[in-house]
Amino acid sequence: MKIIERYASAVRSANLKSDPRTTMSDTDVLGAMGLAAKHEPLAAALQRLFCGDNSAAVQIVELLSDEVWKQARGLRVKLNRVQAVDMARACLAWHRDGTCKPCGGHGVTLIPGTKTLGTQKCKPCLGEGKVPFERQFPAPQRELARWLIAQMEKSQAEAGPAAMRKLRDLMD
Repeated sequence: MKIIERYASAVRSANLKSDPRTTMSDTDVLGAMGLAAKHEPLAAALQRLFCGDNSAAVQIVELLSDEVWKQARGLRVKLNRVQAVDMARACLAWHRDGTCKPCGGHGVTLIPGTKTLGTQKCKPCLGEGKVPFERQFPAPQRELARWLIAQMEKSQAEAGPAAMRKLRDLMD
C-alpha cells in the first residue's frame, strides 16, 4: 500500500494508538506527513484536501497566491495581491474538479429530459469535457496560471516521498 493510501486511511482511523513494534502505524504515518509539511507545506495541504479536509483549501490558496505573486514580480507581469488570490482560487478549483458541469465531462450535450448523450458538441467546453482553463485568464496572466497548475502537480507528487523520507528517519 502506498504512503498516500496509508495517509488517507490514517486520517479516518478510530485507533490512534502507537505501536512501538512498527513504524507504519496510523500515528506514525500521520506524524510523518506532519513532519513532511514543515518542508513541503503545499504538498501536505494538497494531500489533506484530496483526503477530504476542505479547510486545507484556505492554506493552499494562501500558499499559491504568495508563490504566484512572487513569480509575477520575477516575470514583470502586472498582478496585484487580490488578483493573485483570485488566480490561486481559480487554479485550485480547476485542478480539484475541472469537469464541465453542463455536459458532465462527456463533451457532448444531453438529450433534453433524458440522461442519454446527444451528438452535438457541448458549447461551454467546446467538446473537451473540461472547463476551459485558458479562457479564465487574460493573456498576460495565462502563463502564470499554467505555472501555478504545474506547481500544484509537482507538489502533489512530492507529498508521498516527503512523508516516506520522514518515516525512513524514524526507522534508523
